[in-house]
Amino acid sequence: MTEPGGIGQAPAAAGRLLRLGATVVAAVSVLAGKAMIGMGIRRAPEGWRRTVGILLRSEATRFALSAFGLRVPRADGEDDAIENRTALGLASFLAHEPDAHFCLEWRRSVTIRRRVDFVDVAVLQFADDGLRTITPYLAASGPPAPAPDGQARAHEALVTAYNRTAGLPEAERCRSLLEQVRTTGGDGRSQAYARRLLAACCLSFEPLDPSDPSQRFRPPQFAARRGLGLGYLTWVARPDNGGSVDLWVSAHHVGLDGVPLQDLLDRLERAWGTTAVVAFPPALAGRPFAGPQPCHAPGERAVDHLTTFLDLSPVLALRRRLNAQYGGAVGGEVTFGALLAWLLNQEPEFAGVRIASTVDVAASGGYERDVDVVPLRPADYATGSGPWGGFVEFAREFNRLIAASRTRTSPLRAGMQTAGLLPPWAHATIVGSDPAALDVTFGSLCVTIVRGARVFVAPMTDFGLGHGFLAIGSASLPSTDGTRVASISIKGDAGRISHYPAILQRMIDRSARLQTDSVS
Repeated sequence: MTEPGGIGQAPAAAGRLLRLGATVVAAVSVLAGKAMIGMGIRRAPEGWRRTVGILLRSEATRFALSAFGLRVPRADGEDDAIENRTALGLASFLAHEPDAHFCLEWRRSVTIRRRVDFVDVAVLQFADDGLRTITPYLAASGPPAPAPDGQARAHEALVTAYNRTAGLPEAERCRSLLEQVRTTGGDGRSQAYARRLLAACCLSFEPLDPSDPSQRFRPPQFAARRGLGLGYLTWVARPDNGGSVDLWVSAHHVGLDGVPLQDLLDRLERAWGTTAVVAFPPALAGRPFAGPQPCHAPGERAVDHLTTFLDLSPVLALRRRLNAQYGGAVGGEVTFGALLAWLLNQEPEFAGVRIASTVDVAASGGYERDVDVVPLRPADYATGSGPWGGFVEFAREFNRLIAASRTRTSPLRAGMQTAGLLPPWAHATIVGSDPAALDVTFGSLCVTIVRGARVFVAPMTDFGLGHGFLAIGSASLPSTDGTRVASISIKGDAGRISHYPAILQRMIDRSARLQTDSVS
């Protein structure tokens, strides 16, 4: 039925014109950019940070890592409360961490990171109706704070703006917070102080229920305790009665990636020390441990998150057997990521799916440490002659792409660098106009592994990844029943992922059977 007067046609026509304009601008930008690169006037964009700045902007796209049983340093002075000690200790530690010295700049189409000279910590106290107070722990290397009355005005303006914007999508909320501070933050010095706090690392405290020992392993509801907008790290501390804390940190991917953030947590563990060995929940035989539950903010893509614990030892044993048989034929080791992708492809729910595996890429050639992605479709290599038909060819190509990723010469890196030549608005418009194309480029299921992670919360994207995101931490966590387990975090579209732990358990059980079968 045609709408009267063409109602609805004008926005559609405007959208088509916008996409056409973006395509034309993109073509011109790429031609001009490559010409300048060829003449040595500019170098190729880094690619990754721009990509995540376009694709990962919502609350659900953040990832999180954890550390358990940290001994909180003693504090000088009269206030020996564990909250004060934790904030002081964290501020002191982050002051010497280069990877903590970033803040976010939220533009209309892209989020970018900026290096900062100092790191502040802001303790946020929440009530049932929202943010109640802000207590700053300011870096000594930063500028002097205003007088107490100026600080109080800035804190009041920030709390009011925070609660007013709590119902907005993250990309809108952060820009709105900054704008409201500009208009209500008092005089120039108070406004500058308020903007400084917006960029702080945020820390809040959450009590543990002593009657439920498993609670400590359930990720916090980060969407209910978002940060102040421009800082990329949001911490949640769960103190116990013995003077130690469990720390969870949620990060925006534009600020930092998973492996370097785990490295930072490892350094924090060494600096503070830990209590007795932590025993994690036992393997759950394909059942969720926590969730699924929503992890998005209002107005964003509806994303669920769940956590489970599984015993991956059959998969690891199978990998050892495959390496003994095929190690020389695949151009290196059979990687855990390659084996997971191959096994997942044999589950009916993931048959024929292009699976992306992330690669940590060291700093080189003037580019900072970042990430690349190996997106392969195992079905393109499977011959149908048993469970291993075509596996050698697949594993060899997987290793080739990993090597290319580490030298920044992969096809996907080249594509991200080309996209980085586009103006952000054109890049975002093209991505938003055809999100299905992302599944072809990046895959529709992503698997990321951070080998040292304890309980890991997966990231997600704002477009694509229709089959979701799996994040796997250490496979050797000691559990309460004496076995070794891994934390598995899963994010995906709302209502889609509740059965994923059962799929993974089927894969594990099949791996155990495959060890006893002939591998040929």
